Formats: sequence, C-alpha cells, structure tokens
Amino acid sequence: MNEEDGGVSEVVQHTIGSFYETWSHPINIVAIILGAILVNWILRRMLTRTVTQIVRGVKKSQDVDTTSEMQAAPYVNARAVQRTRTLGTVGRHIITWTVVVIAFIMILGNLGVNLAALLTSAGIVAAGLAFGAQNIVKDILNGIFMVFEDQLGVGDVVTIGTVSGTVEDVGIRVTQVRALDGTLWFIRNGEILTLGNSSQGWGRALIDVTVDAHQDLAHVSDVILDAARALLKSDRYARKVTGEPEIMGLESVFGDRATLRLAVRTRPEAQWEVQRGIRAELRRKFREHDIKLADEFPKGPGIQK
Repeated sequence: MNEEDGGVSEVVQHTIGSFYETWSHPINIVAIILGAILVNWILRRMLTRTVTQIVRGVKKSQDVDTTSEMQAAPYVNARAVQRTRTLGTVGRHIITWTVVVIAFIMILGNLGVNLAALLTSAGIVAAGLAFGAQNIVKDILNGIFMVFEDQLGVGDVVTIGTVSGTVEDVGIRVTQVRALDGTLWFIRNGEILTLGNSSQGWGRALIDVTVDAHQDLAHVSDVILDAARALLKSDRYARKVTGEPEIMGLESVFGDRATLRLAVRTRPEAQWEVQRGIRAELRRKFREHDIKLADEFPKGPGIQK
C-alpha cells in the first residue's frame, strides 16, 4: 500500500514538474504581477494609515474637528496636517511607479531579455527624446518643488490661473483641483506660474455695506460693529475668527449711496462663512434700527430713473 502511495506521489510530482516546466514563464509572470499588486497595496495601506494617525494625533491634541480651527500655533499645526496629507499622496504615486518599474524589469528578466543591453539602449533613446520630454521633466520638477516648498497641499483652497477650488490630489505631474461647481480640473504642474492659497496663515472677511448717504454714518458704523461682535461671540463663529471686527472707513460715496467696509480677521478658509453670517445679521440689525440700504440704482448727475 505504501509503495502504491509513493508511486502516486511521484506521478503527481512529475506531472506538476512537467506542467511548470512547460508553463514556467507565464506562471512566473503572473506571480510577479500578483506579488507587485499585493506589495503595492500593502505599502500604500501602511502609508495611508501613517498619514491618518499623524493627522488624527495633531487634531486630537488641539481638540478640533477641522484643520482650520486649530488654536495653539494654528499655522504650524494646520500646515503640518496639510503637508502630511500631500506628502502621503505623492508617496502613494511614488510607491506605485516604483513597484511597476521593478515588476516590469523582473518580467523582462524572466523572459530572457538582456537587461544590460536594454538599459544601454534606453539611455541612448532617452537622450534622443530629452528635448521632446522637456515638458514632462518640467512638470515633475515643478511638482516636487511645490510640495517641498509647501506652496499647496491636499485640502487647500487655491486659485491657479482662472481655476479656483479645493486641491484633491497632488500628483508627480498633474494637480487635481475640484471647483465649487463640482468640475474636476487637471492642471499640469509645469503650467502653474501663479498660485494663490487661501488656506495658509489667516483669512480676512470683507463686507461692503451700502446705505443711504443721508443717514448718520457714525450711527450706522456703530450698528455694524455691534452686529458683528454679537455674531462672532456665538459658538458657531467664535472659533473661526482671530481678531476684532473693524470699520475700515468710508469706501466710496456716489450720489445717494455710501459704502462702508467691515473687516474681520479669520482662520484660513473661514472668511466666506463669516461673511455670509455677518451679512444676515446686518440685515436683521438694520431692520431693528430702521437703517435704510441704498437703492439698487444710484441717483447722480447724468443718471435718470
């Protein structure tokens, strides 16, 4: 019985050996591809978990839910979070491309390709294509400098040329920005010449209030300041501002219209929400104090209604 089992085992081993010998190259290639996919997934997963833990740790130490609400050393902590996210995104791209290149080289080696000769030929071809690849090199270098100089980060609200929105991804060659209307813009890093970042340092809410010029503007200014101070003391807005509201003065006068400008220093990205809240509060306060807003169309010399 044992001899029969041994004979069956030898037959099975011989069959498997023959099958592998016949199909060794396809099997090895499939194994390399599956191994590369698994390694890529594990490394990206580890990087994502590390980034998430760092971000949560910083937010937990500040007891906040959003990056812009950080209180102690807000700029340093907020940029630490944004930069960690951005480096994590770039790191995932680097991991993927590194694994793909290594797997490709292993597959070529398994197929019996002379890698030394191939690399020599690739160097000659690369030198020949260098002039044609200038834009790609420019995109990659500009992307690297933008990340390490902390010009932008994932989650930042930016303006790049005519595009304004939130940065969703910073790639090696392309940066993705989601506009307010939901459009996803793909912007080549080498084409980013001017960049405005609304998520760094601090913001400023600017509210222009145009009223009837015949009213007591000093009283109007007092009402505006009282309304802004009352609103900014509420739980919703208290953590979003870093300064006291101030009237910057009379911005313009035309006919029966006088425009006063209110300014409030805020945390990054909070200026728009603060502006909307103050405008709503001003409408309510103006009704209480019988302050009249200016007509839609100004009355002035040469203008007829």
